[in-house]
Amino acid sequence: MISRLLKTTAIAITLAAVAGSAVSAETLLLKNPTVSDKKIAFSYAGDIWTADRTGGNTQRLTSRQAQEGRPVFSPDGKTIAFSAVYDGNLDVYTVPTEGGQPTRLTFHPGGDTAVGWTPDGKSVLFTSRREMRVGRSAQAWHISAEGGLPTKVMDAVVMDAAWDSKGERLAYQPYNVAHRGSSGWRNHRGGSVPPIWIIDPVKGELEEVPHVRASDTNPMWAGGDVYFISDRSGTKNIWHYDSGKKSVEQITKETTWDIASAKSDGRTIIYATTEGRIKELDTRRGRTKEISITIRPDLPEQRPQWKNSMRNLTNIGLSPTGKRALVTARGDVFTVPLKDGTTRNLNKTSGVKESNATWSPQGGEIAYLSDKERKGQLVVADQKGKVKRTYELGGADYTIASWEGDGSKIIYGDNHLNVFSLDMESGDSTKIYTDNRRNGVNISMAPGGKWMAYTKARSNLFSDVYLYSFETKEHTLITDGMSHAASPAFSPDGKYLYFAASTNAGSTAVGLDMSTQEKPRRFGLYALVLAADGKSPLLPKAGDEKDTSEKSDEKDGDEKDAKDKNGDDNGNGNGDKTDAKKDKKDDKKKKPKTTKVDLEGLSDRMVALPVAERSYGSLNVASDGALFFMEFTQPGISNEPSRTPFTATLKRFDFKSKKAKTAMERIQGYTFSEDRKTILVVTPGGNLKSGKAGKSVETKPVKTGDVRAFITPQEEWAQIFDEVWRLQKQYFYDAGMHGLDWDAMYRKYQPLVAHAGTRAELNTILVDLISEQQVGHNRTGGGDQFRDPRSNTGLLGANLRIENGKYRIGEIFTGEKWNPFLKAPLAAPGIGAKTGDYIHAVNGTALAANDNIYAHFAGTVGKQVTLSVSSDGNAENAKDIVVEPVANEGQLRHWEWVESNRKKVDELSDGKVGYVYLPNTAGGGYTYFNRMYFAQTDKAGMVIDERQNGGGQAANYITDVLSRQYLSSWKDRDGMIFDTPGSAVYGPKVMLIDQDAGSGGDFLPYAFKRMKLGKLIGKTTWGGLIGISANPGLIDGGFLTVPYFRFFTPEGEWRIENEGTAPDIEVGLDPLAVNAGRDTQLERGVQEVLSQLETYKPIKLREAPAMPTEVGK
Repeated sequence: MISRLLKTTAIAITLAAVAGSAVSAETLLLKNPTVSDKKIAFSYAGDIWTADRTGGNTQRLTSRQAQEGRPVFSPDGKTIAFSAVYDGNLDVYTVPTEGGQPTRLTFHPGGDTAVGWTPDGKSVLFTSRREMRVGRSAQAWHISAEGGLPTKVMDAVVMDAAWDSKGERLAYQPYNVAHRGSSGWRNHRGGSVPPIWIIDPVKGELEEVPHVRASDTNPMWAGGDVYFISDRSGTKNIWHYDSGKKSVEQITKETTWDIASAKSDGRTIIYATTEGRIKELDTRRGRTKEISITIRPDLPEQRPQWKNSMRNLTNIGLSPTGKRALVTARGDVFTVPLKDGTTRNLNKTSGVKESNATWSPQGGEIAYLSDKERKGQLVVADQKGKVKRTYELGGADYTIASWEGDGSKIIYGDNHLNVFSLDMESGDSTKIYTDNRRNGVNISMAPGGKWMAYTKARSNLFSDVYLYSFETKEHTLITDGMSHAASPAFSPDGKYLYFAASTNAGSTAVGLDMSTQEKPRRFGLYALVLAADGKSPLLPKAGDEKDTSEKSDEKDGDEKDAKDKNGDDNGNGNGDKTDAKKDKKDDKKKKPKTTKVDLEGLSDRMVALPVAERSYGSLNVASDGALFFMEFTQPGISNEPSRTPFTATLKRFDFKSKKAKTAMERIQGYTFSEDRKTILVVTPGGNLKSGKAGKSVETKPVKTGDVRAFITPQEEWAQIFDEVWRLQKQYFYDAGMHGLDWDAMYRKYQPLVAHAGTRAELNTILVDLISEQQVGHNRTGGGDQFRDPRSNTGLLGANLRIENGKYRIGEIFTGEKWNPFLKAPLAAPGIGAKTGDYIHAVNGTALAANDNIYAHFAGTVGKQVTLSVSSDGNAENAKDIVVEPVANEGQLRHWEWVESNRKKVDELSDGKVGYVYLPNTAGGGYTYFNRMYFAQTDKAGMVIDERQNGGGQAANYITDVLSRQYLSSWKDRDGMIFDTPGSAVYGPKVMLIDQDAGSGGDFLPYAFKRMKLGKLIGKTTWGGLIGISANPGLIDGGFLTVPYFRFFTPEGEWRIENEGTAPDIEVGLDPLAVNAGRDTQLERGVQEVLSQLETYKPIKLREAPAMPTEVGK
């Protein structure tokens, strides 16, 4: 038994009180400060602000309800460049320091981030991935302050940069940190620890700032020297590089809060901490002073407002007879009429999360979970919302599974794999069982409420079906472990227990393994006859005529007796027949349902239903006895466009026809009412439909327009912070939190919530909070943020440049022609455009050299656009061509890079070595590997390139294929011999790795090295093998991924996490070589394979032995 009283800690008691504390006089969460002679500028609440150098005279420079940030003063201090998400896209803008209308400079649909200016103030320096062909980094670009087409500074990657006072040397951060955006990871010590380099792109000279295994970021110049932010000391501080001494020195001494960003005007450095305080550093005197700023703005995102809660739908249900739908959305519980009545919000609690609502079988009560007191509570209310009882569950995260049949108990589970029964009268909880794996609570309650079926995992990764008796407290194993059983469902009459089971699920049991890709998981459907005297639901019918000759008199007599019984009080036989029928009907209704179970020989009474094995689940039985279930798409059967929503087919098995037919297509989930007569389904987009669960399912949309709630954002944000803190504590794989004082982290970060002006700023606080755990795959983001509609700017799939005062087409990207969903606008046969052509007009509007051509492609994605082009640059000779621009040309550029690498390897090796690129270790990496590896198994050796690998799964499939041993060859009378294994490269192999390959991209080279498949060449990988998420989402649709499992080696060592997989041969990607068009890591990989081929002796026979000349040989 567990107590229903939660022993709260002091911090749990104060959660709600602290959330409502008043904002201090000083405003915090100020970000991205920049400085000029007289002013400072910074961002707060998604806007750009200015103030005097002392912090007074604050002015709001921008006021649009969109995210603006990264301000940077021009050298003369008169203009501020910044980045803003207007029209749904991150672009570079400028605005006068004294105020005015912002001027848009960039129009490309990729993100552009302002980082500085050229020293002459004529151009803005920004970073962009617009021409990147692979990876997570960007490149440096210039754009004139007057507008026009941007120009690229160099081909080498750049994440942040600053020019020296002469505009000759660029101090820059070459690649990204491990922690960015939604990822929190303080003091990362894996491979993603960027250095600071100083490059002269014209002279081709490179100087590297001394580096250790730490993150150096945010380069800037002051007094002719380079300063930067580094976490070398454990807290991010500003460091100084002395180029003469070739040494670095820590300048600031922050210990509690990291320095988040900094800028310099050449003399003074201004910086902001993660707490959001702005400080000024005098580099000449080495003194730091704080600039106190107080602002009280009108903040649109804080305004209480009505919200469409259906956008955050989490659970659905039905009332017992299907009169109302039960909807849990955005932390509130709603009942929605299917016909009569109005929508009711049972809670109306902004800043409180209610979840997992379920209707009692008797219809009078609704149970749900609540975090009103910031702890686990189960609440029972009537159907109008009046709370009747509240139960304290404890300090875990919970899920309500079901009411027990008579409504006296509720079955619920926690995140520690336990399943409980809550006695509604005593309030006590009894643990029923503990699962062995995280498979969710899969139960079915039998009619009468005395039995429960559930699934429980075995050590072999299969699940069994059990029966549990509430009377005897005994558990009975139904299946034998030789199949994977799932989705138990009792029939309404209590005669049968249905379930799905698979005998081929073993190879797909661990979804983390890439070897599960494209392997079908086939389930059969089975019925268990519960009573010893029960009959199979599939028994054949004899089809005989019924003999009524001897029963006609008996029938007449029975009818006469029935009439006599229906007589009046005096026995006159003329009573009200209608009342008698009604009484009988009522008696039948009141008769309690029961389920008879005979345990002896139960497993022998299993019946297989005559359905083809497919991927089945979500079994339910309708009132007429028909079995409903979902059929899911099998992997590997089709190539679909990306972001196709998950859907399944609802099937109905009819026991009279013994056939399963489609009841409804393209659904995402469904449920039945308690009487099994009404069905409620979820379709793509979170839309609900309902109908009768008969032979044919005809549904109508449920009117959910009134599923709305009045939200006070600051109350909701306080709840979100508390929940993120709580879920980290409840789901993190180590209950000890790696020794971190998590309560202290609450006290440190929670006061900042009151300063958040936008949901995005709340995310910043949350990321900083979880970063204190110093692990990978720890992320949070999203939520209800303001988002401008995208302008849908189209792209042509080509490089564009200005030559001879006109726009000219550079390289045209053709993409991967085997992919039907990857379109290359200018490469389609018959378009009539080629590299070197000039573009004179777009849709009839003439282009000038100072125009930004991308401004003419707003709103053109997928639409026909007319381009006037010529080959000689003479507009009079132009011809019109019609193209359909695409939204993103990243994949076109990416495939050009992959193919150029393959051809380069082929060229350098004289055709001896193959090349395979792996963008990740999920579906994409699996597809790339199969696409490229098997087509090149005639090569002597292989370069496997997993640089910039985005991870996904543990790529055991790839290592299994690469480690294949030559077993035999086979001789046909005609043609070539063939081998077993059929396709393999047995010669030397190498794998290219880098700092941006992580997660599955950490595991793959680890496995490659452990299995001695070849050498690793490049740089240490990211270092993140702690994964990834089992917790629920946040109230407003935000996400949180709490790492709940971690990798360790067969030797029992925690490895790779915050360490990375190190190369055997360390080779960096030389930026000077990149600017010259070379890939030093790729070249070294080919060199290594060729070197090994010199001493390699082929083991595969190219010719069959001599034919036998004797019979029987």
